[in-house]
Amino acid sequence: MLGRLRLGSANALAALGHAAAARRFAAALQDPAAAQQARLAEIVVANAGSAFGRAHGFGAIRTPADFQRSVPPADYDARYPWVERALHGEPGVLTSAPILMFEKTSGSAGRAKYIPYTAPLRSEFQAATGAWLFDLWRRRPGLRTGSAYWSVSPAAREPETTPGGHPVGFADDTEYFDPVTRWVLRQILAVPGDVARVADMTEVRRITIDRLVASRDLALISVWNPSFLTLLVDAIEARSGRFDASALWPRLDLISCWTDASAALFVEAVRERFPGVAIQGKGLLSTEGVVSIPLWGHPGAALALTSHFLEFEAPGAERPFLAHELEPGERYAVLLTTGGGLYRYATRDLVEVVGRVARTPLVRFAGKVDLVSDLCGEKISALHVEAVLAALLGPGTRFALLAPEVGAPPHYVLYFEGPAPPDSGALDARLRENPHYAYCRELGQLGAARVAPVLDGECKYLAGCEALGQKPGNVKPAALHRDSGWKIRFGLADSGNVS
Repeated sequence: MLGRLRLGSANALAALGHAAAARRFAAALQDPAAAQQARLAEIVVANAGSAFGRAHGFGAIRTPADFQRSVPPADYDARYPWVERALHGEPGVLTSAPILMFEKTSGSAGRAKYIPYTAPLRSEFQAATGAWLFDLWRRRPGLRTGSAYWSVSPAAREPETTPGGHPVGFADDTEYFDPVTRWVLRQILAVPGDVARVADMTEVRRITIDRLVASRDLALISVWNPSFLTLLVDAIEARSGRFDASALWPRLDLISCWTDASAALFVEAVRERFPGVAIQGKGLLSTEGVVSIPLWGHPGAALALTSHFLEFEAPGAERPFLAHELEPGERYAVLLTTGGGLYRYATRDLVEVVGRVARTPLVRFAGKVDLVSDLCGEKISALHVEAVLAALLGPGTRFALLAPEVGAPPHYVLYFEGPAPPDSGALDARLRENPHYAYCRELGQLGAARVAPVLDGECKYLAGCEALGQKPGNVKPAALHRDSGWKIRFGLADSGNVS
């Protein structure tokens, strides 16, 4: 009883801390145009004195149209010369506020990305997470007196500082929050955030499982990748001989995880292991910023109007659309402007509008715009691969990843785990719907696509991504990977078990 009272008090204190963010967000939902113009004005005025602001005339910007005329959209590579100056210690390059640290994230290709973090950017994250958590606290009473498991992201790398002396990476994920929220989280977390400081992944998993098994009052599980959770469950089952979610965690009320795009293939496995437990999608959040946050009872996720300034590109449009201009059923690529110094930054995320809450669009993540594998001109996109797998894969699929394999000739392999592997001929035929792929096949530049059954596919995929430098808890589900070498990573190098 004392534990429940303590948890109830901590959760209530957290909700009180998030109430102001929730009120601002609720007001913004009623007038997204005004809310977004206000966010843009705050960011532009605050950073008019930065080197980037002076170079792009921030002092003369009064409207979103002014901003769009003054600052061209750009991806990370185009902005990197500015980021590089900040990495080497030059102050006031992208923002007037000092840089607290850089967060490192692996892009879908190319150099690692170093994202500058400032106090204003951290406040923008808190505006989004506060509104989301308050909505959950209000809508899901079962969360109010229980503990929570938040997926901890081990550093998976040696401590690093930039040439200018800034630290790289938060010590643990709770540092995204303000001091009061961090204190509250320490009271309610089933697995403490400082587990991230343990260097050995095997030890991290052991500690995590020990703490979770001991947390009978667990009410919330928040992870990124749904298969990360099923791997934890498999490890618990291997240790105890069985896994019964309702017996182990009788008060478990909600699982928060990715549910869109490639992640959708693996949500059903979570439902099977956690019958009767509600699952809520994450919305669209990345190291760079927050695009949308989920609201209970609504499809998709609401645009994060009180965090950043958002724009949306569509093919053939004269200019990017603003938040209030989006149309249901349409798809858009996201541009993000934040208090961390990313201005009109092309995230390459594609969103689809699935409805509205008040006057604000609800969106779902539809995939990456430019995740393309191109060995010899075939230009296979992740969006096409997701559609192919949705058509070919049956129930019970545990893992599926298409990746190139260098050979004579090079070809694509679908690494698959499940009861009914798709026919390799049908896979190749579906991929031929892409005319570039079909042309490369006809020329003999590419061999026929193959299917390779694997064991422990998700576990080996996570290990492979860790070896490539990604944080294990944050590895995104993927239908397509551009790197070759997965035959070795899945332990098939000497196996002929590829059809």
